[in-house]
This record gives sequence, C-alpha cells and structure tokens, in this order.
Amino acid sequence: MLHTAVVLLKKDGKVLLGFKKRGFGIGKLTSIGGKQEKDETIDEAAIRETFEEIGIKVTKMEHMADVVFDNLHYNGEPERDMMHVFVATEWKGEPQESDEIKPEWVKISDLPYEKMWGDNEHWLPEVLRGKKIEAWFHYNKKNEFTDFWVKKLPTKCISRITDETVGLENTGEDPANFIIKEGARAVLVNKKGQVALIHSINRGWYKLPGGGREKDELIYENLEREVLEETGYKIKDVKPLGIGINIRSQWQMIGKAYLYTCHADKFVKKEQMPDEIEDGDTLEWFNSFDEAIAALEAVKLDEIGFYGAYFFTRREIDTLKYAKQEFERERHA
Repeated sequence: MLHTAVVLLKKDGKVLLGFKKRGFGIGKLTSIGGKQEKDETIDEAAIRETFEEIGIKVTKMEHMADVVFDNLHYNGEPERDMMHVFVATEWKGEPQESDEIKPEWVKISDLPYEKMWGDNEHWLPEVLRGKKIEAWFHYNKKNEFTDFWVKKLPTKCISRITDETVGLENTGEDPANFIIKEGARAVLVNKKGQVALIHSINRGWYKLPGGGREKDELIYENLEREVLEETGYKIKDVKPLGIGINIRSQWQMIGKAYLYTCHADKFVKKEQMPDEIEDGDTLEWFNSFDEAIAALEAVKLDEIGFYGAYFFTRREIDTLKYAKQEFERERHA
C-alpha cells in the first residue's frame, strides 16, 4: 500500500495549494506533498516533501485526516493508497516554485474545486474547518470515484487510565517510550434499546465489541470489521463518542481506543475465532446502560488476576457512563 503525506498551509483565511506541472495529476491544483520513503515516519515525509516541493520548513503542524483511495489506477493497475493530511500553522521561509509545483494561495471561502481532484470537495472543507476525519473513495479505471464516505473521528478523551487509577503499582517507566496500540470499540444498541457486551465466560470479564486496528486500515473500517466479527451485525447511525487511553506501565504499552456509538443493523453471520471459542465469548444484551455497567462493576478482577483486565474493564465502565449521558442529552434535546 502506498502512503503519501500532504500539508495544508493556512494563513489569513487562505490555504496554500500547488499547480501540478508534471507527473500524476498534471494540470490540477493539489495539496503539497508526496510519497513516504522507506524508514521514514509519515510526519517526516510531510516535512521533507513540503521543503522539497516549495522550500518551506514546517515547524508546527497537526495530523487532521487519513484519506483512502481504493482502486486508484496509476500505471494501469489498481492500488489502495492512503493519504495523510496535515495542517500547518507555523513554518519558515516563503513558498517557492519548483520544477513540479507552482504554489498558489487560495481563499478558503472560495476554493476552486473545478481545478482540483473531485474528492477534495467532500473532505477538504471539513479539515479546513478544524475537524479530524477519515474518508474513503472508490475509483473506476478512469480514475473517477464511484462511491465514498467521510466520517468524523472521536477527539475528546473520556477515559484515561493508569496503574494508579486501578490501584496497581506503576513501574516508573517513561510512557514516551511505550508502544502505542490503536483500536476501535462500539457502544452498540439494538432496536429494543438494549446495550451489547461481549462476555468472555471462561475468562470472567466483559468488553465492548471491538478490537485492534490492522495495518493500513482506517479506524472506521476497524470498527465495522470488529463489530461484525464479534457480534455478526452490520452497524448504522455511527457517531464518534470519544477516546479511551490506557497507560500500562508493566507492559510498556499505551492503548488508544476510538469509541463510537452505533445501532445494530442487519444480522449477517457470526463466525468465532479459535481464541474466542476458547474464552467462551458470547454476545449478551443488557436492558439498560445501568445493567451493563453493573455487570462490569461486578467483575472480580483480583480473582481473574489478568493485568490488562483492570484497564479495559475500567475503560468500558467510563465509556458506558459517558454514552449514557450522551443518549440522555440527545433524548431531551
């Protein structure tokens, strides 16, 4: 999978784009950026490409979006590409024309979409409004997109758990050196208003449906796949809820869960994996948020004796309490 990094420079109600003078997209106004190189982080690629293309040294930027182009044709063969979008607010130097790009400042209120790739009209305004998003576009052989979606990412931290939070000893290791593992979890509600939990009967714990993010997968794709695998349901009415952070010093790991609310749609099929069968994983529906929370609070963590369970159990409790407030707020709005 090809990964690219683009940088949007914002200043005085304008954004810097570039007229493509050669290569793929010649003749169009595009974002500044290019391909990620081997052994290079995507942030490093964004900074390097911006400097190479227009002579700007970016000093402050924020990762705002991941956009996937499925079935895009570069050399006659379909590819799945992921574009990582950054917005820069501080930099050194002035934009300079190169043999590939002629930089051009355009008003954010009057973007020239007719000169740009067709997908820009659907994701770019959200990013320029300061929204963190994911987007997916499917293309045909003429490089015209035939289907797409744009989804907002959860951004508010609603649960932050450390060893001290759950009454465990912190090793004192620096979290800056911990590996980060991302995933998605769902507060899944059915037509009866019941709330879903996965009960690992042989383990003695409960979890919200969801799991880890696979390589080159968008978070929203992660959510859909994991919920379908664990519950058998497709989902609808998906809304971002928040982010759950678990800082586990004994494992030197930070778990980052993107949390959503959604409703169960069509039941497709539930096929359990060997580890799910071994754990005795069963989908259970609870009549209310309070019932689901009570089930989690009744888990005997000391008897289970599994380090990770202290963290995800508390995360699920925090998430359901927050989701309950959000559902009640919407009901009375």
